[in-house]
Amino acid sequence: LFTLNMVDSWGDGWSGAEWTWTEDSTNSDADTGTLDNGASGTAPLCGVGCYTLSVGVGDYPSEVSWTIVKDDTGREEASGGAGESATVCSTAQPSPLPTTSPPTTTASPTREGVNTFSELKKAITTGSNAQINVVDNIVFDEAITISAAVNLTIRSSVGAVLIGGDIGAVDGGLFHIKDASDVTFTGLGFKNGSASNYGGCLFVTGSSNVEVEDADFVECIAGSFGGGMALVSSSSATVSDTSYTSCSAGEYGGGMALYDSSATVSGTSYTSCSAGKRGGGMYLYDSSATVSGTSYTSCSADNSGGGMALY
Repeated sequence: LFTLNMVDSWGDGWSGAEWTWTEDSTNSDADTGTLDNGASGTAPLCGVGCYTLSVGVGDYPSEVSWTIVKDDTGREEASGGAGESATVCSTAQPSPLPTTSPPTTTASPTREGVNTFSELKKAITTGSNAQINVVDNIVFDEAITISAAVNLTIRSSVGAVLIGGDIGAVDGGLFHIKDASDVTFTGLGFKNGSASNYGGCLFVTGSSNVEVEDADFVECIAGSFGGGMALVSSSSATVSDTSYTSCSAGEYGGGMALYDSSATVSGTSYTSCSAGKRGGGMYLYDSSATVSGTSYTSCSADNSGGGMALY
């Protein structure tokens, strides 16, 4: 008589959220089920009289939504999300509304509790509008490429550290951000990122934009350009309340380096950062930056610009 349409915005099933179809007159369960995997699925809901569908919470309740459609009319009788219920009747009597308000639909899948590299990589592949909360330190197996992602946020509510190492990265020891991406990093630590060329931790290119706030870059290394972060090809960055400590580049910009790009930097510190040629803390070539409330302590460059070099 009815069809249950199940949707998971993340695309990996309901992750433990189960539904129950209960006959109201006897208060007995007539059927149960779940969306085992995938982004959507259906199930028949049978019975004469009034029945209540109840949906559990599961591991990721924000991803769960559902509708009940009457088979003979095609009309949507009820809708809701995780932790909600609705009663529908097979007679001609009006169908009551859900007992709780349907959740606000959003195009921004949120992954709470990410604590492994595989989970982080999977969450990032969602791309645009994804909101990711990292809740534990993560050691990278390889650098992650972010391409054409809009409004992607990677944050940590507990100050988690993303840790690199000698993983064979050329540009971007932890993240390679390209193709006009827009990415925000908040409350994270970046440690031991290493790239043989540009961007020991972050490499930003192709008119991409990054926002970095309340972050710490520690012992990040680039063989050539931008030990902590490198921006090239008309890219931009907003950096605030962030520290670069003991970051280094073989040639230019031990902490941060820009080529044909722009940055706004505030409330940030560069400590013991170094460059083999110019710009121990920051290096700008054919670029612009607005810098305020920022300090350079014990930074050095073999050629010029221990704190900052502009060309």
